[in-house]
Amino acid sequence: MVLCPISLALMGYAVKTSHHLPVAQVLLARFGISALIYTVWLGIRGFEFRAIRPLKHVLRTALGFCSVACLFGSISKIPLSTALCLSYTVPIFSYVISVCLGQVKADFRFLYVAGAVVAIAMIVQPSADISPFGALLGLASAFFGAMALFEIKRISHSEGTDAILVMYFVYATLALLLFSLFSNDTSGLGDSLAASAPQLLGVGLFGLLYQFSLVGALKHVPVATVSLALLAAIAIGYGIDIMALGAQVSLWALLGTVLLAACIGAYSRASRT
Repeated sequence: MVLCPISLALMGYAVKTSHHLPVAQVLLARFGISALIYTVWLGIRGFEFRAIRPLKHVLRTALGFCSVACLFGSISKIPLSTALCLSYTVPIFSYVISVCLGQVKADFRFLYVAGAVVAIAMIVQPSADISPFGALLGLASAFFGAMALFEIKRISHSEGTDAILVMYFVYATLALLLFSLFSNDTSGLGDSLAASAPQLLGVGLFGLLYQFSLVGALKHVPVATVSLALLAAIAIGYGIDIMALGAQVSLWALLGTVLLAACIGAYSRASRT
């Protein structure tokens, strides 16, 4: 499970280095490269593609897309830092849903989840200038993200990791290809893509590694625990920003990183006992 936040943070860094490209094109690289690499790998291994049940994977893809769409909508309405902070409330939704489903007992561990979200706010430092609709979209992104985690865990009982991954990548790539075909902002795109090939390759490779480790973790670990552990990617990403992008060191962000590590560790220990 340690690989999940690390690969997620590295994918985020690769996305940042591709910021001059349209978001749809970066997303297309994120899923398309993963789909190509994983499909070829499965073919080499002699994977039986006919054994996949495509309809089982539609809801998982739809939930993931709803989460991303709500996040982009939120970013268009409110400051980026605030939208990201709201989207990082996934562990709260995961914990509440887990309690409602009887997978987790309602106890003091909720304090650790709430503390982790406070820590994220200290690291991200959101703006107080928000619109209600933009905030609602940010929270909706977190909700759909949590539901996507539960759906991955649900289908993992009947579908193998290979099927879950390849169908998610293929569905997402097809949807983004359709979107790109109807996009009018394609001037100079070929040159931009060629110049950014290493960064886009990094987006796809780290995205593949993240999804592979995520599905593997959800097969053995409760959703609430996984969603909280993923928040470590924010602290790792903050460290990458400082070392690779020259970001300014913030005392609040450092304190938030310490609090985040403490909350994740305390939750994990409490869940094991």
